Amino acid sequence: MNRILPASVAAVAVIGLLVALAAIFLDRERPEIVWSGKTLRVGYAEEYPYAFRDATGRVTGESPETARVVLKRLGIGDVRFVLSDFANLIRELERGEIDMIAAGMFITPERSRRIVFSLPTARVGQGLLVRQGNPKDLHSYTEMAARPDVTPAVLAGSVEEEYLKALGVPDVRLFRVPDAATGAAAVKAGRADGLALSAPSVNLLAEDSNGALAAAAPFAGSVEDGGELASSPAFGFRKADEDLRQAVDVVLRGFVGSPEHLALVAPFGFTAGDMPKKTTP
Repeated sequence: MNRILPASVAAVAVIGLLVALAAIFLDRERPEIVWSGKTLRVGYAEEYPYAFRDATGRVTGESPETARVVLKRLGIGDVRFVLSDFANLIRELERGEIDMIAAGMFITPERSRRIVFSLPTARVGQGLLVRQGNPKDLHSYTEMAARPDVTPAVLAGSVEEEYLKALGVPDVRLFRVPDAATGAAAVKAGRADGLALSAPSVNLLAEDSNGALAAAAPFAGSVEDGGELASSPAFGFRKADEDLRQAVDVVLRGFVGSPEHLALVAPFGFTAGDMPKKTTP
Protein backbone atom coordinates (compact mmCIF):
# COMPACT_ATOMS: atom_id res chain seq x y z
CA MET A 1 0.00 0.00 0.00
CA ASN A 2 1.42 3.35 -1.08
CA ARG A 3 1.50 6.05 1.55
CA ILE A 4 2.10 9.76 1.20
CA LEU A 5 4.60 11.08 3.72
CA PRO A 6 3.38 13.98 5.84
CA ALA A 7 4.81 17.31 4.68
CA SER A 8 6.77 17.72 7.94
CA VAL A 9 8.46 14.35 7.49
CA ALA A 10 9.35 15.15 3.89
CA ALA A 11 10.79 18.51 4.92
CA VAL A 12 12.94 16.87 7.57
CA ALA A 13 14.22 14.39 5.00
CA VAL A 14 15.12 17.19 2.59
CA ILE A 15 16.88 19.15 5.32
CA GLY A 16 18.81 16.05 6.34
CA LEU A 17 19.91 15.53 2.75
CA LEU A 18 21.06 19.15 2.46
CA VAL A 19 23.00 18.92 5.72
CA ALA A 20 24.73 15.76 4.54
CA LEU A 21 25.66 17.35 1.22
CA ALA A 22 26.95 20.46 3.00
CA ALA A 23 29.07 18.33 5.30
CA ILE A 24 30.58 16.56 2.32
CA PHE A 25 31.30 19.86 0.59
CA LEU A 26 32.82 21.47 3.67
CA ASP A 27 34.94 18.42 4.30
CA ARG A 28 36.36 18.75 0.81
CA GLU A 29 37.06 22.45 1.34
CA ARG A 30 38.59 22.07 4.80
CA PRO A 31 42.41 22.07 4.77
CA GLU A 32 43.74 18.63 5.55
CA ILE A 33 45.83 18.48 8.70
CA VAL A 34 49.25 17.67 7.31
CA TRP A 35 51.48 18.03 10.37
CA SER A 36 52.52 15.07 12.49
CA GLY A 37 51.63 16.66 15.81
CA LYS A 38 55.20 17.34 16.91
CA THR A 39 56.31 20.89 17.65
CA LEU A 40 56.31 23.04 14.54
CA ARG A 41 59.44 25.20 14.70
CA VAL A 42 58.95 28.61 13.12
CA GLY A 43 62.12 30.50 12.24
CA TYR A 44 62.24 34.28 12.38
CA ALA A 45 64.80 37.08 12.36
CA GLU A 46 64.60 40.46 14.08
CA GLU A 47 63.25 42.98 11.58
CA TYR A 48 60.64 45.54 12.49
CA PRO A 49 57.75 45.35 11.77
CA TYR A 50 57.77 41.86 10.26
CA ALA A 51 59.12 39.88 13.22
CA PHE A 52 60.62 40.91 16.56
CA ARG A 53 60.38 40.42 20.31
CA ASP A 54 58.41 42.99 22.27
CA ALA A 55 59.29 44.31 25.72
CA THR A 56 57.83 41.18 27.35
CA GLY A 57 59.86 38.83 25.14
CA ARG A 58 56.88 37.76 23.05
CA VAL A 59 57.65 37.10 19.39
CA THR A 60 55.35 39.39 17.45
CA GLY A 61 55.12 41.37 14.22
CA GLU A 62 53.21 41.06 10.97
CA SER A 63 54.54 37.62 10.12
CA PRO A 64 54.42 35.75 13.48
CA GLU A 65 50.96 37.09 14.34
CA THR A 66 49.57 36.07 10.96
CA ALA A 67 51.28 32.68 11.29
CA ARG A 68 49.69 32.08 14.71
CA VAL A 69 46.19 32.61 13.33
CA VAL A 70 46.80 30.45 10.26
CA LEU A 71 48.36 27.55 12.17
CA LYS A 72 45.64 27.65 14.82
CA ARG A 73 42.99 27.36 12.11
CA LEU A 74 44.84 24.32 10.79
CA GLY A 75 44.73 22.74 14.23
CA ILE A 76 48.47 23.14 14.80
CA GLY A 77 48.81 24.42 18.35
CA ASP A 78 52.27 23.22 19.32
CA VAL A 79 54.37 26.02 17.80
CA ARG A 80 57.80 27.24 18.86
CA PHE A 81 59.48 30.35 17.44
CA VAL A 82 63.22 30.07 16.79
CA LEU A 83 65.41 33.17 16.46
CA SER A 84 68.06 33.23 13.74
CA ASP A 85 70.03 35.63 11.56
CA PHE A 86 68.05 36.45 8.43
CA ALA A 87 70.80 35.17 6.14
CA ASN A 88 70.70 31.73 7.82
CA LEU A 89 66.95 31.07 7.72
CA ILE A 90 66.77 29.22 4.40
CA ARG A 91 69.81 27.10 5.23
CA GLU A 92 68.32 26.16 8.61
CA LEU A 93 65.03 25.27 6.92
CA GLU A 94 66.82 23.04 4.42
CA ARG A 95 68.76 21.33 7.21
CA GLY A 96 65.58 20.56 9.14
CA GLU A 97 66.47 22.82 12.06
CA ILE A 98 63.22 24.76 11.56
CA ASP A 99 60.00 23.81 9.77
CA MET A 100 58.67 27.17 8.56
CA ILE A 101 59.94 30.70 8.00
CA ALA A 102 57.83 33.60 9.29
CA ALA A 103 60.13 36.58 8.99
CA GLY A 104 58.69 38.84 6.32
CA MET A 105 60.89 37.09 3.77
CA PHE A 106 60.20 38.36 0.26
CA ILE A 107 59.47 35.99 -2.59
CA THR A 108 62.30 35.98 -5.15
CA PRO A 109 63.18 33.60 -8.00
CA GLU A 110 66.48 32.69 -6.36
CA ARG A 111 64.86 31.78 -3.05
CA SER A 112 62.07 29.93 -4.82
CA ARG A 113 64.63 27.57 -6.32
CA ARG A 114 65.48 26.39 -2.81
CA ILE A 115 62.19 26.57 -0.89
CA VAL A 116 58.46 26.96 -1.53
CA PHE A 117 56.58 30.08 -0.54
CA SER A 118 53.03 30.52 0.64
CA LEU A 119 50.70 33.10 -0.83
CA PRO A 120 51.90 36.65 -0.07
CA THR A 121 50.79 38.21 3.20
CA ALA A 122 51.49 41.79 2.06
CA ARG A 123 52.96 43.87 -0.76
CA VAL A 124 55.36 46.66 0.16
CA GLY A 125 57.63 49.21 -1.46
CA GLN A 126 61.19 50.21 -0.67
CA GLY A 127 62.52 52.73 1.83
CA LEU A 128 65.73 54.26 3.13
CA LEU A 129 66.57 55.04 6.75
CA VAL A 130 68.92 58.03 7.17
CA ARG A 131 70.13 60.28 9.95
CA GLN A 132 67.80 63.13 10.83
CA GLY A 133 68.14 65.88 8.23
CA ASN A 134 69.38 63.41 5.59
CA PRO A 135 72.92 64.92 5.59
CA LYS A 136 73.94 63.27 2.31
CA ASP A 137 70.65 64.15 0.60
CA LEU A 138 69.82 60.59 -0.47
CA HIS A 139 66.48 59.87 -2.11
CA SER A 140 66.89 56.60 -4.01
CA TYR A 141 69.00 53.45 -4.22
CA THR A 142 70.19 54.66 -7.61
CA GLU A 143 71.70 57.76 -5.99
CA MET A 144 73.39 55.63 -3.35
CA ALA A 145 74.89 53.40 -6.02
CA ALA A 146 76.20 56.32 -8.06
CA ARG A 147 78.05 57.99 -5.17
CA PRO A 148 81.30 56.32 -4.06
CA ASP A 149 81.28 58.45 -0.89
CA VAL A 150 78.08 56.72 0.32
CA THR A 151 78.09 53.53 2.42
CA PRO A 152 74.75 51.69 2.27
CA ALA A 153 73.78 49.39 5.14
CA VAL A 154 71.88 46.26 4.13
CA LEU A 155 70.44 43.25 5.90
CA ALA A 156 72.65 40.32 4.88
CA GLY A 157 70.78 38.16 2.39
CA SER A 158 68.02 40.73 1.81
CA VAL A 159 66.47 41.74 -1.50
CA GLU A 160 67.73 45.29 -0.86
CA GLU A 161 71.27 43.93 -0.92
CA GLU A 162 70.55 42.37 -4.29
CA TYR A 163 68.99 45.60 -5.59
CA LEU A 164 72.09 47.62 -4.71
CA LYS A 165 74.47 45.02 -6.13
CA ALA A 166 72.46 45.02 -9.36
CA LEU A 167 72.87 48.81 -9.48
CA GLY A 168 76.62 48.35 -9.37
CA VAL A 169 77.48 48.81 -5.69
CA PRO A 170 80.62 46.73 -5.02
CA ASP A 171 80.76 44.38 -2.02
CA VAL A 172 83.41 46.53 -0.33
CA ARG A 173 80.98 49.44 -0.07
CA LEU A 174 78.12 47.44 1.44
CA PHE A 175 77.82 47.50 5.22
CA ARG A 176 76.11 44.17 5.94
CA VAL A 177 74.25 43.73 9.21
CA PRO A 178 72.51 40.68 10.75
CA ASP A 179 69.29 42.51 11.68
CA ALA A 180 67.46 45.79 11.26
CA ALA A 181 68.26 47.10 14.74
CA THR A 182 71.99 46.74 14.08
CA GLY A 183 71.57 48.55 10.77
CA ALA A 184 69.71 51.41 12.42
CA ALA A 185 72.47 51.68 15.03
CA ALA A 186 75.10 51.81 12.27
CA VAL A 187 73.31 54.69 10.55
CA LYS A 188 72.83 56.53 13.85
CA ALA A 189 76.55 56.17 14.65
CA GLY A 190 77.60 57.34 11.18
CA ARG A 191 79.14 54.00 10.19
CA ALA A 192 76.65 53.83 7.31
CA ASP A 193 74.88 56.61 5.44
CA GLY A 194 71.56 54.86 4.99
CA LEU A 195 69.84 51.55 5.73
CA ALA A 196 68.04 50.08 2.71
CA LEU A 197 64.92 48.21 3.81
CA SER A 198 61.24 47.99 2.95
CA ALA A 199 59.16 51.07 3.68
CA PRO A 200 57.25 49.62 6.69
CA SER A 201 60.54 48.66 8.39
CA VAL A 202 62.09 52.07 7.71
CA ASN A 203 59.05 53.96 9.00
CA LEU A 204 58.88 52.00 12.26
CA LEU A 205 62.63 52.28 12.89
CA ALA A 206 62.44 56.03 12.34
CA GLU A 207 59.52 56.36 14.76
CA ASP A 208 61.41 54.44 17.44
CA SER A 209 64.65 56.44 17.13
CA ASN A 210 63.63 59.42 19.31
CA GLY A 211 64.21 61.77 16.40
CA ALA A 212 67.74 60.58 15.58
CA LEU A 213 66.71 58.88 12.34
CA ALA A 214 64.20 59.50 9.58
CA ALA A 215 62.77 57.91 6.47
CA ALA A 216 64.28 59.58 3.40
CA ALA A 217 61.59 61.72 1.79
CA PRO A 218 60.83 62.01 -0.97
CA PHE A 219 62.04 58.55 -1.91
CA ALA A 220 61.97 57.00 -5.39
CA GLY A 221 61.98 53.22 -5.41
CA SER A 222 63.60 51.11 -8.09
CA VAL A 223 61.56 50.80 -11.27
CA GLU A 224 60.83 47.57 -13.12
CA ASP A 225 58.60 47.18 -16.20
CA GLY A 226 57.53 50.79 -15.96
CA GLY A 227 56.36 50.65 -12.33
CA GLU A 228 57.93 51.02 -8.91
CA LEU A 229 59.28 47.71 -7.68
CA ALA A 230 57.31 46.18 -4.80
CA SER A 231 58.04 43.07 -2.78
CA SER A 232 55.79 40.37 -1.35
CA PRO A 233 56.57 38.81 2.04
CA ALA A 234 55.38 35.24 2.56
CA PHE A 235 55.95 32.13 4.66
CA GLY A 236 58.67 29.69 3.57
CA PHE A 237 58.62 25.88 3.64
CA ARG A 238 60.79 22.96 2.59
CA LYS A 239 59.84 21.56 -0.80
CA ALA A 240 59.14 18.23 0.91
CA ASP A 241 56.41 19.97 2.96
CA GLU A 242 54.35 21.04 -0.05
CA ASP A 243 51.18 19.65 1.56
CA LEU A 244 51.64 21.91 4.57
CA ARG A 245 52.25 24.89 2.30
CA GLN A 246 49.07 24.17 0.37
CA ALA A 247 47.04 23.88 3.58
CA VAL A 248 48.43 27.22 4.77
CA ASP A 249 47.46 28.78 1.45
CA VAL A 250 43.85 27.64 1.83
CA VAL A 251 43.62 29.65 5.05
CA LEU A 252 45.59 32.64 3.74
CA ARG A 253 43.37 32.94 0.69
CA GLY A 254 40.38 33.77 2.85
CA PHE A 255 42.20 35.59 5.65
CA VAL A 256 44.70 38.04 4.14
CA GLY A 257 43.04 41.39 3.54
CA SER A 258 39.99 40.54 5.65
CA PRO A 259 38.87 42.97 8.37
CA GLU A 260 40.25 40.55 10.99
CA HIS A 261 43.63 40.43 9.29
CA LEU A 262 43.83 44.19 8.78
CA ALA A 263 43.07 44.75 12.47
CA LEU A 264 45.77 42.22 13.38
CA VAL A 265 48.54 43.90 11.36
CA ALA A 266 47.49 47.54 11.79
CA PRO A 267 49.67 48.00 14.92
CA PHE A 268 52.69 47.19 12.74
CA GLY A 269 51.91 49.90 10.20
CA PHE A 270 50.17 47.80 7.55
CA THR A 271 47.00 49.03 5.84
CA ALA A 272 44.65 47.85 3.12
CA GLY A 273 47.00 49.53 0.64
CA ASP A 274 49.76 47.11 1.65
CA MET A 275 47.77 44.00 0.83
CA PRO A 276 48.79 41.74 -2.09
CA LYS A 277 47.01 42.23 -5.37
CA LYS A 278 47.21 38.60 -6.47
CA THR A 279 46.42 35.19 -5.03
CA THR A 280 49.42 33.21 -6.22
CA PRO A 281 53.09 33.42 -5.11
